[in-house]
Amino acid sequence: MTQYNEVKIARILNPTSIDLGEYVINPTKGCEFCCLYCYVRSNKTVSREMRPWGSYVDVRINAPERLEKEIALKKPQSVLLGSTTECFQPLEKQYGLMRQILKILNKHGIFYSILTRSPLIAEFVPILSEGFCKKIYFTINTMRDDLKMSLEPRSPAFEQRFEAIDTLLAHKIAVVPYFSPVFPWISDFKDVFQRFSQARQIEFEGLNFNLINIEEIVRALGTVYPDLKDRYIRLLSDKDFYEATWELVRKELVSLSIKAKKSYNIYIHRFGDYFKNKYADDRR
Repeated sequence: MTQYNEVKIARILNPTSIDLGEYVINPTKGCEFCCLYCYVRSNKTVSREMRPWGSYVDVRINAPERLEKEIALKKPQSVLLGSTTECFQPLEKQYGLMRQILKILNKHGIFYSILTRSPLIAEFVPILSEGFCKKIYFTINTMRDDLKMSLEPRSPAFEQRFEAIDTLLAHKIAVVPYFSPVFPWISDFKDVFQRFSQARQIEFEGLNFNLINIEEIVRALGTVYPDLKDRYIRLLSDKDFYEATWELVRKELVSLSIKAKKSYNIYIHRFGDYFKNKYADDRR
């Protein structure tokens, strides 16, 4: 059960090192989707929380008001939406924060990029079609139901996400299907290129073995795929095995992309490199 808390903040436009915007907007803190592998769990502020991830969402009810004031002061040219939260959680139907925020950004001619995994974004097509949405990175995946229940039990169904992407692409909105995370020996992406034939590019991100809760993730994977348990444990400590495994994943993607004549990128986290949280501390 997720608890919603209405809070007020002193700042909504925060600096970001991500090259998708000068500032980042996170209209909430926390996420009810509760994905076990979410990188935000390793965020410095979130990791200090006494509340379990997924058990709370702090709704920043004065975010639109703060945005209007800060735009006048900071005059941003571009922003990123949703670096440490899901902007289009079900609570949006009640609070309408993103609808207000997008309208404000459009009104001031500020370009924005969005990170999401929520099909709810498809309901915002009229606003997103006004010309200021530069790109939407839409997280997708394919996995067995029992694995999804272990890793992201409250996230939207994958097919609903696929349908939302189809809707956005049909309205000429730039969407990058973002397959994340890739699980070696488990992920099946052989049909992804064909499924999103209208997308100009598809991006992939490998499971980050440097997350603070990676051992919990590996245990969950080993429970669903007991025959792979030893391999995943080995990936935690054997650099050569780690690099060889991801090289095989790269080769498969190269082959699939050539057949589909589709551009792609894949991001693999370096072995043994502690999780670098490049996002703002999220202190408001």
